[in-house]
Amino acid sequence: MYYPDCCADEEIIGLVIAVPEPWVSELTAWREQFGDPHGQRVPAHITLLPPTPIRKADYPDVVEHLRTVATHHCPFRVSLAGSGSFAPVSPVTFINVEDGFQRLVELENDVRSGILDVPTRFPYHPHVTIAQQVEEDALQKALELGTDFEASWTVGGFRLDRVGEDGSYQSRAIFTFGSPTG
Repeated sequence: MYYPDCCADEEIIGLVIAVPEPWVSELTAWREQFGDPHGQRVPAHITLLPPTPIRKADYPDVVEHLRTVATHHCPFRVSLAGSGSFAPVSPVTFINVEDGFQRLVELENDVRSGILDVPTRFPYHPHVTIAQQVEEDALQKALELGTDFEASWTVGGFRLDRVGEDGSYQSRAIFTFGSPTG
């Protein structure tokens, strides 16, 4: 997992769509099985904003921005099916997002506006990581295992996390779609 540099007056945040049970346990166990160093610390999720530094003083403005974004979106269906890989650009194997892909792209675009209009390392591609920072054979095994995976649920919002130096995510706020209170 990429962890950006952070100054003393900054903290690292990330935004995720949680994968519900029973799939989060299954996919997280896969990460651990393949030796992914973040498997135990980072439950399976769909990233909206990867680890990103913000000024601590800007946190209230970030929260307000995310509340506003959430009010402009409605719940939508996400379906996961099959596996893919970002190789050779990045050594990551993932589960594909099928239904909901475009809605996630639109949501990510809205999140990355205003105070969170920050450069990206890669173009946004919604997915659920099942192996990264592992050997090539483990990436290939993950790709094969994920071929028949399927899951589907309704996404009702997203979560703001603080990302620790060890890569662990700690929930800070949940933003519900269509709700001005977040």
